[in-house]
Amino acid sequence: MFFERYIKDPLQFAWSDPKKIFVGGVFQLISIGGIISGLLIMFASVIPSLLDIAPELALFTSLGGILVGFIVATIGVVFTAFIYGYYMKVIENTLDGSFELPEWEDFKGLLSKGAHFFLGIFILQLIFGIISLIITAPFVILLLLNDNNSNVLLFNMFINLVSFVLSAIETLYITLATINFVDKKEFIGFFDLKEVISKISIEYVLVIVAVALVSILVVIPVIIILLIPVMIGIFTQNVFLMIAIALIVLAMPFLQMFLTVFGYRSYSNYYLSKKESILEENTGSENNE
Repeated sequence: MFFERYIKDPLQFAWSDPKKIFVGGVFQLISIGGIISGLLIMFASVIPSLLDIAPELALFTSLGGILVGFIVATIGVVFTAFIYGYYMKVIENTLDGSFELPEWEDFKGLLSKGAHFFLGIFILQLIFGIISLIITAPFVILLLLNDNNSNVLLFNMFINLVSFVLSAIETLYITLATINFVDKKEFIGFFDLKEVISKISIEYVLVIVAVALVSILVVIPVIIILLIPVMIGIFTQNVFLMIAIALIVLAMPFLQMFLTVFGYRSYSNYYLSKKESILEENTGSENNE
């Protein structure tokens, strides 16, 4: 049952329509390329001003370059929002019992869902960051004031342990909070602490581990296959090496798209299963009363 629900079904779902995964991969390329290109353009545009090259034109060139770079980077960010809006649709389809990948349509809706996702995740990460700072700050201060090497080691171990625990809790919470946001169709779903925590269990941890292991098992063969032309290129020392590296760079967004859809499908299946289980328990309790 575990394998069927959290591995087999999500893999079949993610591969049910390769064209849609391909579109997502193209969007990933545009997203990454746009953001990186935009940042590079903005950085390059201020170099003349920093080096005092052609001062009479430097200001105009810098402002123009920054504007162009900002526009290009914004396009990349918009496409990123489309992608994450699509992931929200994947969750929505799963919760609705659909076995089909969502269509790439209603881009206004995808943009809205993606923007809400980014905002929710940003706030959650900010909250977890503040909590981490509050917990570790006193120990960091003590660490700075203490010259005892044994205490320094102890403090470092404690801080690392706290950081690890908080990171684990953050990972467990944010994934379910995202699905809860889609399920409730309300932004407050990200912060419904009681609802989200009620769905965290050992099974959920196992699902996360299973998704990670499957992702690794999928990535490794792909990397090995893509490394073959790289090795050939290294030994032949020609343009073949550059082509091989380019293939790896181009392949990764498509692989990421596939694995992310797989992951969200698996987590959504768990959420749905847990939701039904809790509902049955509550119904049983009411009947007993």
